[in-house]
Amino acid sequence: MKNMSKAARKRLMKSEFWHRVKDIVTAWDYYLATGDHKSADECMREWNMAKLALEHITGELYGFTRNGETYGIVNERDYEDRPIFEKSTPA
Repeated sequence: MKNMSKAARKRLMKSEFWHRVKDIVTAWDYYLATGDHKSADECMREWNMAKLALEHITGELYGFTRNGETYGIVNERDYEDRPIFEKSTPA
């Protein structure tokens, strides 16, 4: 999102779409932490659709990242570009 203007980034961050993306990755982290693989798989499918839309909007390719301590989305070409980066749900 670094390539977007500040105004465009602000509009995106306030959009219903962005809030849905945040909900998807937060739920995905939660379901992975609790071992609910069926629900985690559903989040993965939703993320794949959101990822395509996000690429169309921003021109950048983002991926889901999770290491047990944090989760979020990260630009696959620039790891410093992490528009969502949160503490992970405790297991």
